[in-house]
Amino acid sequence: MRDVILTMADLEEAVAYFSRYDEFVIDIETVGDHRGVPVANEILWIALATYGRAVVIPMGHPNGDHLISKGTWRKNKQTGERETVPAVWSAPPKQLRPSQVFKALEPLIFSSRRKVAHSATFDLGSLAKYYGGRIPPKPYGCTLVGSWLLDENRLNGLKTLVEKRYKHKYDTENVGKAVEKHGFSTVARYAYLDAKYTWLLWRAMCGDLVEQDLSRIMALELGVTEVLLDMHPTGACIDEDRLLELEHELVIALEEIKTRLFRAAGKVFNVGSPQQRQDVLFLPKSKGGQGLKPIKLTDGGKNKKRNGEKVDFRDWSTDAETLEAYPENEVCRILLEHAEVDKLLSTYVYGYLGKADQPRRIFNGRIHPIFKQYGARTGRFSCSAPNLQNVPRPGTELGTKIRSLFIAPKGHKLLVADWGQIELRVLAHYLGRGALYEGFLAGVDAHTATAALVFGVSWDDVTKEMRQVAKGLNFAIVYGAGPETVAAMAGITVREAERIMGVHEEQFPEIYEFKRSVVNTVRKRDTHDLTTLLGRKRRLPEIVSKLGWLRSKGERRAVNSLIQGSSADLIKLAMIRLHKAIKESGHDGIKLSLTVHDELVVICPDGLVDVGSKILQESMIGEGIQHLINVPLTADVVVCDRWSDAKD
Repeated sequence: MRDVILTMADLEEAVAYFSRYDEFVIDIETVGDHRGVPVANEILWIALATYGRAVVIPMGHPNGDHLISKGTWRKNKQTGERETVPAVWSAPPKQLRPSQVFKALEPLIFSSRRKVAHSATFDLGSLAKYYGGRIPPKPYGCTLVGSWLLDENRLNGLKTLVEKRYKHKYDTENVGKAVEKHGFSTVARYAYLDAKYTWLLWRAMCGDLVEQDLSRIMALELGVTEVLLDMHPTGACIDEDRLLELEHELVIALEEIKTRLFRAAGKVFNVGSPQQRQDVLFLPKSKGGQGLKPIKLTDGGKNKKRNGEKVDFRDWSTDAETLEAYPENEVCRILLEHAEVDKLLSTYVYGYLGKADQPRRIFNGRIHPIFKQYGARTGRFSCSAPNLQNVPRPGTELGTKIRSLFIAPKGHKLLVADWGQIELRVLAHYLGRGALYEGFLAGVDAHTATAALVFGVSWDDVTKEMRQVAKGLNFAIVYGAGPETVAAMAGITVREAERIMGVHEEQFPEIYEFKRSVVNTVRKRDTHDLTTLLGRKRRLPEIVSKLGWLRSKGERRAVNSLIQGSSADLIKLAMIRLHKAIKESGHDGIKLSLTVHDELVVICPDGLVDVGSKILQESMIGEGIQHLINVPLTADVVVCDRWSDAKD
């Protein structure tokens, strides 16, 4: 290919060309066991694109173009284990060394030109380690984020977008998954087209964002990109000794639970097998089962029922919801206990330490989770490698155990701030009246205000049990949950939950009027969308579906999307404000470490705790953000050594 850079002269000429323009695309191809982790991967190819040109720069690709023999497996005669026999390729062309390439690209990468990528946090974050951890400066552009803002319901992978817009399918071999397994020219073409199409999409997307009035939210999201580029390498410190202790405890606990489970069931079975669990739970006692009545279909079973097909024994779920429906049954109780401990072990212990089939996630005493700003359709973050969004909330035994693993590095403290009931505050803001709104203005806890009206008592007379019921009710409002969920959260019967939900509707008519108004507005719009507090759009075409179940889902999503999406807007704005305030303070040692739900965790030097706490709190509830919402925002900062100490 003409645009494959193999010499310093060609690289210098390319840098000069790209330096003539004010923006360019940069795309990387990575290898290694942690190719998806910016702090740990190895960059093997770099591709650039701008007006009129795209180039690719290989830096040690191991293969030529001729495949001499395919890779295979063979049995090791000594160990009996299967081992890989790698493919043999012809020799590749001579390529530039990484040190040469990164040095030559430095003036371009660290210029004031806009750097565009399809996942800017990944590409630019991966580059930073080659420059001593320096983050390429803004402005940024991201076709993945832009595409997601334009349509959060579609798949926004680069290849999918290219095929849809340009009718070109160019990666049938899935080259990008493991470039080191493909020939030189194949990878060169792939990397070239990645960069070229990212550039074309970016140029088209800029106009689309303006046309759909999404420029403001795109600017917010690119501000989040800057924050994440700093967050990812910071990571979070892990107490690995405590993690190893926890592994030992849980392995022993799991064996003890299995012993009790098999004794209660009267037989040994594979706990991880859905079929064997179905046999144990639903077969009659005469056939070795518990004789329980199935109550919930699996997803496959639901599809069968929806399509008018016959549902059989294997279509019934054995999930936690089913097990919780039989609290008196010993097998169900022990299966729930097993699930909790097994999740701890597989998700958090082996998920961090690694195992044969799981990569290790701890690097130099820290984990570096990947926070995806485009991870949820509502605008919320998702998280991977490892996923911290599913860490149990504080106040539970499970949540305390996991959060205790996250510690402040030596000479530092953790500053933890959590917005109080942010989703209900957003709801109250939109309501602008009623008991929930008035309660927040009076400084009363939302669950307390709800309980007082539902149970007909004063705020001061609300009991712990009443507040728990109210908490379930408020959860149902935001997430569109039914009486079963309220009953489970409050520890009451479904019938009692239904009665209380009826009382709630009588006492809070403005909430239900608002919900109906949101649904009707979305249904009437040609685009069937709604707009959040800071301009994010949520498109809900299912709200006019002819299928009743799908239409109902759209109706539930409407209010949920408005409240969760606006909450996401606020947490992202708070992160941008925090990042900016830290930079302006000159205290670079203060670092945002994690964002989990509505919580921010900051690493702060011991001597800057007062300064850091003030910056964190101001970022979350200061005038620059408070003016956006009509009820008071609250965020108390807790100083601690372990994340678990932030809340009881």
